[in-house]
Amino acid sequence: MKHINFINIVFFLCTASVSISSLAQTDAGKQPRQSYTNHKPLAHHQVALEVLAASEAWIQAFNKGQSQVCVSGYRSDAVLRAKPFGLKKGIKAIKEFWTSFLNSGAANLVYTQVSIGVINEKTALLSANWQMNVGEGHIYQEKWVKENNRWLLAYDDFEVLKKYKRPISYTLNPVTSHKALAQAIKASANWIQGFNQQNAQVCGKGYAKNATMHGVPLAYIYDQKSIETFWAGLIKQGARNLTYHQPKFTAQTDHTVILSAQWSMNIGEGEIYQEKWIKQANGWVLNYDEFELLKKYL
Repeated sequence: MKHINFINIVFFLCTASVSISSLAQTDAGKQPRQSYTNHKPLAHHQVALEVLAASEAWIQAFNKGQSQVCVSGYRSDAVLRAKPFGLKKGIKAIKEFWTSFLNSGAANLVYTQVSIGVINEKTALLSANWQMNVGEGHIYQEKWVKENNRWLLAYDDFEVLKKYKRPISYTLNPVTSHKALAQAIKASANWIQGFNQQNAQVCGKGYAKNATMHGVPLAYIYDQKSIETFWAGLIKQGARNLTYHQPKFTAQTDHTVILSAQWSMNIGEGEIYQEKWIKQANGWVLNYDEFELLKKYL
């Protein structure tokens, strides 16, 4: 089953074809400028992967009791807001906090439902639920910044929502949520790369068999084969240079990741409201994809 707005899609593809073929004949100063080309198509995906790796390393250091390594993960002028412990300004106060906390017996830190939003190539925001042997809570914001090729925490805001009466032990993987996010981000990057290499088959295989794609105002499609046909048509007309800008990746579960972002390509730009990535036996695929074309160039 599928529903495609044929008037819109045919008009879009035809005008896109005319626009693309006319670029060579158009004065360079009059050509429409594609948005978000100040960075490479996958630059913000790479940022997310790097920050996830830095976050994983911080968690692993915490769980090994390596307070100095944890402290070195902050900028010298970082701010730590830890409710109900108060505000810690600067590396000295942050060092005292984590050293004391780890010496008290805190361990087994686990992050779940991790979400990471990329601001630019040097800034990303992370939030998550957390738990450890002494309690659990929520991380409202970890602001990660890149300095001298290292990702460091500039701001850290979390809260203890529940303190256990006595320490508990568990065997959860502390970074399962991180791993799920990283896998889905790589699957998304592979899809974008496939599109930019004009490979409709890669795009089609990136969807589940029963996937739904809602491309406003172009099409509403309910199966993988028809979705691949849609992308093949767009690629055939010359669409290329798909770029994701300021993506946000959220691990709803260990098998479900939600992505939203701004996007652009050589023929237009818009918004991705939701890409729902699910983990299947053969890897991560799109189960639902809703985006909108907000501006068509030329």
